[in-house]
Amino acid sequence: MAMDTGAHQGDESRGLPQVTITLTRYAESDELISRAIRHALAQEGVEGEVLFIEQDVEKPLDATRFEAGNLAFRMIARKLGGLSDARNLALDEARYPLVLYLDADAMAEPDWASRLAEVLRSDPKVAVAGSRIVPGWPGKPPVWARARVVSDQYSMLDLGSETKPWHRVVGAAFGLDMAKLGPDMRFDPTLGRREGKLFSGEESEFCARVVERGFEIRYVGSAVVTHEVSRERTRLLWVMRRLYYAGLGRSQVGGAPAPSRRPGLADWLTLPLILPPYALGWARGKLAGSRKV
Repeated sequence: MAMDTGAHQGDESRGLPQVTITLTRYAESDELISRAIRHALAQEGVEGEVLFIEQDVEKPLDATRFEAGNLAFRMIARKLGGLSDARNLALDEARYPLVLYLDADAMAEPDWASRLAEVLRSDPKVAVAGSRIVPGWPGKPPVWARARVVSDQYSMLDLGSETKPWHRVVGAAFGLDMAKLGPDMRFDPTLGRREGKLFSGEESEFCARVVERGFEIRYVGSAVVTHEVSRERTRLLWVMRRLYYAGLGRSQVGGAPAPSRRPGLADWLTLPLILPPYALGWARGKLAGSRKV
């Protein structure tokens, strides 16, 4: 089922970049996903659409509530196998080659899309752009969240306000220029969150292939989103499950485990907490001897 609300804003007559902003949900509430969509629809300095991939096909979101916004709203309701499948469907359905991804709990600042689009359009070598992702805690953050490895599990990334080369993006908020990458670039469906499994790593694997093709990745510190953290995810059990699947996903991609950033003091202090679940997941993946887990 596909639904389209709002008028298209025409060609780039005002010189504004045209984008498809896309997001999906797994089990997020109507209230949370609606707020994320409204933040996306309120983007300034761009034209185009917000494409929502609705995976709750039995009780889909009411699309008529999003008729007013700076961008057109479109919804496709379809049950999919996981997050990577939803992202690939968005690539198939996007009306514009600048495809910007948001998580269902990521609230974008009004200039987020224009900042990413500007970097993607200004340099022919840049095909992927990542965001500055800051936490929205439901209360006081847990002590272990100070560790950079744990921060990665919460899909946060804060390298400051500058734009700089970086080796990867974080899935809560990033953008692709598919005109440069071509129609065959897709996310690996064996990676990424899917039912019952907190997998990750699909963006890192995608970025590695982007670099192999000779393109570059940028971190855009002026493109800011607030990634809201539910109370469930502040619990130690959730963090340990997430670390387990991070290790499992890393073993599927191949290579030895390695931190995405240089460990800080908090990482060393929390190593007894971080290492066991990650190592267990990595070892299980290696023993399985297959990417199918």
